[in-house]
Amino acid sequence: MATWNTGWEIEFPATNADEILLALVVRDLIHGASFDVEAEETGAEFAVDYTAGDELEGGEYRLLLMAEVDGPEDAALLQAFTEQALEELIEEAEAAIAERSPVQEAPLARLRFAVVPEDEERWDLVIPDWLAPDGAEVPFGFRSFDDASGEPFPDNATLDAHGRVIAVPFEDKVIFVGIPAPEEHDHEDDEA
Repeated sequence: MATWNTGWEIEFPATNADEILLALVVRDLIHGASFDVEAEETGAEFAVDYTAGDELEGGEYRLLLMAEVDGPEDAALLQAFTEQALEELIEEAEAAIAERSPVQEAPLARLRFAVVPEDEERWDLVIPDWLAPDGAEVPFGFRSFDDASGEPFPDNATLDAHGRVIAVPFEDKVIFVGIPAPEEHDHEDDEA
């Protein structure tokens, strides 16, 4: 079975904190997702693993989505499946955001973003890649700290109280929002 790679840049509006929050939750949901797919019409089968990054430019959030595919090189089929998967993940993200709770917020200037050792990574803390310091492994190899005290911000107890905490930078502050943890999905034999 052949292995091949492709990628896309998907733009989301980012004119307010809610729009950035939605895009970050979608990135969190798609990053690391794996699917075993069987096409309904042709019976073609493939496995796809997604990784995601992001960047912010002006009023647009750009999701940088990469796919590693085991199976026949059929870009149109993969594109159709990816669009369908993203539509479903946007709906899941909207449902999670509907249950959000405010956690904390701080001026961006008060926070420092620093690399953390692997055993201190928090998979439940979602911070945009563009806030990562040089040399950080994204998306989980860095964390936000209170610049004055050097303490993690938010602290571990706060993170433990939520399924996911999303860091939403907007204007000159970062708003931390708690949402439920994503549902575990069984992606075996998804149909495109």
